[in-house]
Amino acid sequence: MSVVCGCFDVSEEEIRAAVRNGATTVEAVGEATSAGTGCGGCQSQIQDIIDEETK
Repeated sequence: MSVVCGCFDVSEEEIRAAVRNGATTVEAVGEATSAGTGCGGCQSQIQDIIDEETK
């Protein structure tokens, strides 16, 4: 899988797993994985993944 968060080297699969485990906001994904908590540039991508996983 591809890296979504370059600041913390967090993969798309790690983010999807966090969402499946209940992290349904960008902030919650950040708490679970650190993704999106560095520069913040990947937050829209994280939101897209959340939207896909919670359909």
